[in-house]
Amino acid sequence: MKGKTCILALVATFLFSSMAWAQEGESIYKSRCAMCHGANGEGKVGPALKGTKLSEDDIVNLLSKGQDDKKMPHKKPVSGLSGDQAKAVAHYVASMK
Repeated sequence: MKGKTCILALVATFLFSSMAWAQEGESIYKSRCAMCHGANGEGKVGPALKGTKLSEDDIVNLLSKGQDDKKMPHKKPVSGLSGDQAKAVAHYVASMK
């Protein structure tokens, strides 16, 4: 019984941290990305991200390193975004269906 309680506690902790991470990605997206890419990733000034073919790793690299062939602001890394925050945003964008 004690082992089951421990496993349940670990699963609950994992689920809570995953939910918090997803919420952080959504919050950052809405405050820093939605103005150009749309609140639901439908695209505005920037391209639509909903259903993007970019992998989460591609999105993380774009946010954290920039890419010369992209328009501003993505020629350069997104300032003030940590690696974990970039991963959270990438996960959120990848979840847009």
